[in-house]
Amino acid sequence: MNTLELAKYYIDNKNEFQGEDGHNKLLVGLKKYVDIINDDNTTIIGIDVGSCIGDYISNIYHICKENNKKILIFEPNPCNTRQLEYIVQNNNNIKLFKLCLSNENKQSSLYNWVNSKDNNIGNQLAGLKCNGEKICDIDVKKLDDIIDNEFKNENIIIKFIKIDTEGNDTNVIKGFKKYLPKTKYIIFECSDCLDDFRGPGIKNPMKDIVDFLSENGFDTYRIGTKKLFKVNDEYWHQIYDDIKFWSNCFAIKKEDKLIEKLIDNNFNYLF
Repeated sequence: MNTLELAKYYIDNKNEFQGEDGHNKLLVGLKKYVDIINDDNTTIIGIDVGSCIGDYISNIYHICKENNKKILIFEPNPCNTRQLEYIVQNNNNIKLFKLCLSNENKQSSLYNWVNSKDNNIGNQLAGLKCNGEKICDIDVKKLDDIIDNEFKNENIIIKFIKIDTEGNDTNVIKGFKKYLPKTKYIIFECSDCLDDFRGPGIKNPMKDIVDFLSENGFDTYRIGTKKLFKVNDEYWHQIYDDIKFWSNCFAIKKEDKLIEKLIDNNFNYLF
């Protein structure tokens, strides 16, 4: 399928790309086909940004099967971090960071979603710019600096990172540019959050991050339940910035042959 055909397919089948069903479909393929990295001299890293109460951590374990792995989880909301503390206790493979990630280091505040009156355990709608009631003051860090501090001169591979931060996902990605060459797979939310007060405040924010990833060696794919189709470089179409909804993208190195196990030439899943 060419660029125009894919853009039309996206509009005609937008229900396929809404929500988490496509994300869950892709995870089946990643768990099946992502190879184990056999290198005892390299630390394999999995990262969960916006971990909430830790429901996603098991997916990272399935993809990062290596014994020499470290799982970093990031969650700023105190009502959720109390739950995460139970998960990480007595588990030397997981480390919890009670802070926000972005593309700069600063002090900021965490806010509830503008229409939410309660902040209870499991709240997924809080963020740096969610315009509701203030929850707490919070540290904001670049992932580059976190990794520098945690692993210093170690050989590392960031095998997999999931990002879900209520509109700040693209800034999180820009905050670990230094380590993108050492990163294999990224799943990030790329929804209408980018266009409102939660987003980066720029024109065409999806194209901005797709181009950024391409310049750093990645192809980006829109995740559906039937198709996983490319949206960068020659496959970009303005419709993807003009019409967005709750949905996710997958980034993979341009030379990575894993994609040939996941989809056919028409971007249909093979599993």
